[in-house]
Parts: sequence; C-alpha cells; structure tokens
Amino acid sequence: MLVEMDEHRKELEKKTKPILETLRSYQDLPPDKALAALAIEDKKRQYAAAEKYLEDVLHSALSTSE
Repeated sequence: MLVEMDEHRKELEKKTKPILETLRSYQDLPPDKALAALAIEDKKRQYAAAEKYLEDVLHSALSTSE
C-alpha cells in the first residue's frame, strides 16, 4: 500500500513540477499585469487541482487499507 501511495506521489510531483516551473517563469513577465495575473491564477488552479487529487488518492488508499 505504501509503495502504491509513493507511486501516486511521484506521479503528482511529475505533474506539479512543470506547473511550478511555469509559475516561476511568470516572474519575468512583461508589464501587462492583467494578462499576467490571469495566467498565474490559471496555473495556481492547476496546481491546487493536482494537490487535491493527491490528497484524494492518499485518503482512498488509506481507507482501503483499513
């Protein structure tokens, strides 16, 4: 069960790492703040969705092991 949970964690890290790198790249955006803010919020939503998915997978894995 722990191995399965670790595999899910690694999978999610693979999904979130590019998103975090993209967020870091937005620090160098041109001064159009409205478009930059929209792009950043979109990436934050994607990151939050990936984190929620990880939590759901971990909770379901823990509940099935009990």
